[in-house]
Amino acid sequence: MSFNTFYITIKNGSTDPARFMLFLEPPKADPSSPTQFSNIWQTSPRIDPGNSSVSFKLTDEYFAILGTSLEPMAKGVRPWTSSSYPVNLGPPHGTMAYVTSPEDSPKWAEVEEASAPGSFIIKCDDSFKTPNPNNIWIGMGARDPRHPTSIIPVITMTAQPSFTSQFYPKRKFYVTVGESKKGTVVESEKNEHVLMVDFGASAGPESEAVFTFTNEHTYEPDEATKRSGIIWQS
Repeated sequence: MSFNTFYITIKNGSTDPARFMLFLEPPKADPSSPTQFSNIWQTSPRIDPGNSSVSFKLTDEYFAILGTSLEPMAKGVRPWTSSSYPVNLGPPHGTMAYVTSPEDSPKWAEVEEASAPGSFIIKCDDSFKTPNPNNIWIGMGARDPRHPTSIIPVITMTAQPSFTSQFYPKRKFYVTVGESKKGTVVESEKNEHVLMVDFGASAGPESEAVFTFTNEHTYEPDEATKRSGIIWQS
């Protein structure tokens, strides 16, 4: 199966070295559901000022993912163990993944097609416990482009008994200045100088957006990005 590919290139046009991190659009809060968190998907090494840059490679290939954590999922927490399963977002069908947790050890029970194109669903059975002794979580994962066999959790939430959650991946990404481990829950209130890039429906099979990070801590798009129809905000 082929997937669309997106690149976000950041040139460091400031006078100071910087590190950048990328994550997905933060999930919208649902009072009736467990809190969903955004997790760091990709990070850069130190990017020196001048002609140095980093290119984040992204695709619309996603995975259902589950695992455990050493502490309850919260801002700044990094998952400990994980298992993933590739999902089909359609059209014409999405994916339904059933999970179970005998003896507080989460695993996949069954995966089938779902009548929800553009999304996938994770359904927990009644074997999960509340409180959650092993801090079991579920969510959405994506490949690490530097280590393609590694699936990084990019959206996570605490698993609950007899609970169903639906995930709608979007082509909207965020870049911020900072340093953290991949998979760590984003601490949004600590993130400054954030760039939002929305490739949306205008993107082709391969699209790129190029920005220069300035001394004013803004992100300036190049001329090709301005003409591309890609939506951005900093």
